[in-house]
Amino acid sequence: MNDSAAIVQGLLAFVWAPLLVLAGVLDWACHRRLRIEHTSGLRESLLHLLMLALLGTAILGGLFLAPTAGLFALVLAALLLHEAAYAADLQVALASRRIPALEQWVHGFQHLLPWAGLAGLLALAPGQTLALIGQSSEAPDWALRLKSPLPPWPYTIALLAAALLFNGLPFLAEAWRSARAAARSADGA
Repeated sequence: MNDSAAIVQGLLAFVWAPLLVLAGVLDWACHRRLRIEHTSGLRESLLHLLMLALLGTAILGGLFLAPTAGLFALVLAALLLHEAAYAADLQVALASRRIPALEQWVHGFQHLLPWAGLAGLLALAPGQTLALIGQSSEAPDWALRLKSPLPPWPYTIALLAAALLFNGLPFLAEAWRSARAAARSADGA
């Protein structure tokens, strides 16, 4: 691995990934403070879970799969679907609640960071990146296969645990609170 690739991998692992987890937990904290279960409710919460699953797919791909045209296509598809879910999320939220400045600022990071991650992945395999646009003598490799070597297991466990603890579980709790509020509202109607 050359120095540039090592720098990009270090930035992805120790700057980009923690920032994405931090942005997720800050977004959840904004929702919790605003009690969205009583405004935009379950519809917005389910969109949050969808966006989390889409980003999780992209992150797991980048973490465990070799940087090939196939990986780039998978991540690009996940990010484009994330954009569509993000647009739907904003439409649902804006129809029923205000989005304060702090939450908008956090959304900016959540919107930009996935694309920065894709740019980092593309930088790790310039031959495959150029092959995607027909500018390489190398043919695009559409295979999805494990990296060799895989990331160190302590890092992998720490990242996945942080994502579960600070993103997955809080957003599942948000969905649960939203479902309970919707059920109480339906019972009282």
